[in-house]
Order: sequence, then C-alpha cells, then structure tokens
Amino acid sequence: MWLEGLRVAVQPMNMLYLLGGTIFGLIIGALPGLGPMFAVTLALPLTFGIPAATAIIMLSAIHAATAYGDSLASILINTPGGVGSVASCWEGFPLSQKGKSGYALGISAGGSFSGGVIGWVFLVATAPLLIGLALMMGPAEYFMIAILALSLLSIASEGQNIKGAILGAFGLLLSYIGRDPIWGVTRFTFGNIFLEDGLPMSVVFVGFFAISQAIVLFEKGGSVMEVEKMKEGVLSGVRDVFRRPFTIIRSGIIGVLLGIMPALGISTASIIAYLVEKRSSKHPETFGKGDPDGLLAPEVAKNSCLVGDLVPTLTLGIPGSAVTAIFMAALIMHGIQPGPDYFSKGSLPYAVFVGILIAQLSFLVLGLLFIGQLAKIVKVPMPILVPVIIALSFLGAFAMRNLMLDVLITCLFGLLGYILNKAKWPLPCFVLGFVLGDIAESNFHRALLIGKGSYLTFITRPGSLFLFICAILVFAWPYLKPLLFKPRKGTILAEAVEREAGMDEEET
Repeated sequence: MWLEGLRVAVQPMNMLYLLGGTIFGLIIGALPGLGPMFAVTLALPLTFGIPAATAIIMLSAIHAATAYGDSLASILINTPGGVGSVASCWEGFPLSQKGKSGYALGISAGGSFSGGVIGWVFLVATAPLLIGLALMMGPAEYFMIAILALSLLSIASEGQNIKGAILGAFGLLLSYIGRDPIWGVTRFTFGNIFLEDGLPMSVVFVGFFAISQAIVLFEKGGSVMEVEKMKEGVLSGVRDVFRRPFTIIRSGIIGVLLGIMPALGISTASIIAYLVEKRSSKHPETFGKGDPDGLLAPEVAKNSCLVGDLVPTLTLGIPGSAVTAIFMAALIMHGIQPGPDYFSKGSLPYAVFVGILIAQLSFLVLGLLFIGQLAKIVKVPMPILVPVIIALSFLGAFAMRNLMLDVLITCLFGLLGYILNKAKWPLPCFVLGFVLGDIAESNFHRALLIGKGSYLTFITRPGSLFLFICAILVFAWPYLKPLLFKPRKGTILAEAVEREAGMDEEET
C-alpha cells in the first residue's frame, strides 16, 4: 500500500499541484497577518473537480509552505506573517540586524523542514499511541496544561516579574472578550456586536508586532540591516540546524504533543518551545539578542505541530485546529469520512502521507532557491518599506472578516505595542496570556461541570494532579534553584555571587 501510495503521489498532475501549492503558500505566508488558515481557506474552492488525493496533497503543500513563509517577514522586518511565527521575531530579527539575515533564514528553513519530518514520523508511526494519550485527557488535564504553560511567565518576563505578570493578566483579560464558551453570554463587548466573537488573534498580533515595529523602523530610518554584506550564508544556517539535535528533538516533541491535543495550536507550541529552550539553555542571557537555538526551537515546534494536528483529524475525525477543520471539509467534500474508516480507503491514505512528506521537501528546496532574493528586503529604504508593511498589515487584518473594525483594532494594538516596547516591557508575556486565556477558561468550566462543581476534580485525576505538581515546581523553581545549587565557598562562582551582592543597583 505504501508503494501504491508513492506511485499515486508522484504522478505528474499531483506534483504540479504540489508545486503550485508550495509557491502559493510561500507568497501568502510572507504577507503579514494572513497565515495558514487564510491560505488553505482561499484554496479550498480550487479543489472542486479534482481527485481527492490531488486536493489533499495540494492543501498539504499550501499548509506547510505558508507556515514556513510566515517566518520570512518575522526574521527580516520583525513583522509576524501569522500567529505561529510571533516567537520567531524574538531571535530572528536581532540576527537580521547583525547582518545575519541569510543565516537566520537558513535556520528557519532547516528547522521548519526538521519539524515537519518529525511530525510526519509521529503521524505515520505512532498515531494510535498518541491518540490513546489524547483520549485519556479531559478538560481538567487541558486546564492544567494551560496553567503549566502560564507558569512560564517567569521565564518570558526576563527578570521583570511584576511587569510580566501584569502583561500576562492583561492578555488573559482581553482573551475573555466575546461570548462565554459554556453559557454563551456576552461580556466586555460594551454592546458592540462585532466584539461578540472576541478579538481575532491574528488581528491583535499584527497590530501588536507589525504596526508597532513599523513605527520603530520609521523612527530609525535608513534600512533594516546595519551592515552592507551578510556575514554568514543560508547554507551555513541550514548546516547549523543539524548540529543542534537536542533542540530539534525537544522542540519537535513539544510541537507534536501539543498538535494532537485539539485547539492548542501552533501559536501555543512555538511560544512554549521557545520558553522551554530558554529554560534549558546554558546561556539564557543571549536570548533576545539573536540566539540561534531561540530561533530554531519555535520553527521546529511550529511545523511539527502542523503535522501533529492531522493525527486526531485523520484517525478520529476530530480537527486538531481550525486549519485541519478545512482539511476535514475537503475530505468530506470528496466523499471521504475522516476517522477509523479512513485507513480502509485503499492507497489514498498512503498517497496523502507521501504527499505530506514531499510537501516538506518542496518548501525547503524552493525556499532555499529564492531565499537569497527574499533576504534583500532588509536593504530596502525605510520610506519605502514602512508604508508597505502598514498597507499589508491593514490588508491582512481586513481580509480575515472583511470588517473595518479589525483595521481599527490593529491600529490600537499597534500603538499599545509601540508604547510597551519603548518602555521595555516583556511583550511575550502578553502573547502567552492572550493565547492561553480561552483554553484555560473553557476547560476550567467544563471540568467543573463534569465534577459537579467540585474543585477536587483537578487533583483527583492522576494526569491533572501530575500537571498541577509540575506547574507548582515551575513557579517555585526560581526560589528552589539557589537552595539546590548553592555555590561552594571559595569557588569562582561563589566569589562572583558575593561580589554582585555587594554592588548597588546602578553598578550592577
């Protein structure tokens, strides 16, 4: 069946659609604010009248290429192409400012490909096991996962714990705008019907990062890159990816595990992978200044999560994300019902699996071929670049729901992001709170309904109790670490600690 699937996947017509989908995905991904959801939705009508295998292969190529294309603008101009590439800005853009934009794009290409392959291996080899794990998890476990992720605020705040907590709480508050996920009651809408569906994540992030960055670039003047010639090339970045196997494996597993859990999504996976990598690093002080591991981790997690989303979609008929819901629509439209019976459709499932793998290779090859030309965007003068960023940001915000209110929201969050950036507040904390708010709230109420109002439901289930203990340990780690790893007296480290303790704040 695998050989038959390979034969079907590599047919000329299927390869032509895969190539076209890759090019389309790269173009849409590079535009700020659109992302995989927009690209796959836009391409869905094009699948009418073509064979099922061809349609799914094309959508898979668009899905993978858009996710990689999202990172181009994040790295080159600090403007997220989509919600999954926000974390790529934090290390990718500093590398670009150092004249290493080609190197950063190489890391992005290699990391995205590695993550896609890891996700594919899990999809075809361990789907039954992972699905069994996902089915064991209920609302209580999902709520504790959100709390465990929120405990990473202490890392994201970069030492500014009070500011980080404020921004995290502010993100949580804004995520609650709209209808209550359980009772359907509107809150914080001020009578505006356009806010009943809440604040769109892509619109908020485009304003918070793209518009605010455009203002910063306008103030700076000149061009994005401070040096005229790139110090390291794209191929050097790709090679450097495979010299970091632990980062690839760690981030790939995070992406897959979050991918098979419905509704968590690539934004959560990329941010958590970045923060976990920062916690695991031997040199966390370099994060935020262009650390290659900090760029590689979210890129790997993002693409492994994209493929991981297909595990519950294909095997259980439960969409792992909004994008895979479009995949389900395409399958059903072609007379294929996702679920346990999906693997009884002859060679079609295996043709789709082969197509997903080829799609990863396709965006890697095309990305590397044209990446040198894309990197030249950093030399564009600001008077030309800034209006283009703003225009594309407004276009992306408007295209999601065709509402001018979304453009206004983009402007407001752009101004807010600019003010917070100038004040040097830790912006990742806001992102973490806003992304996890809906997940935490909805599963909190579902768990209480199942537990008949008893809060003991969060600690009587083994899975949720384990996650609860992990969250407590993460919260307490900054206080436990000095006790567990206290430097011995007389060592260089102990002398450095004593010397720092004797300095006043200004000297420090």
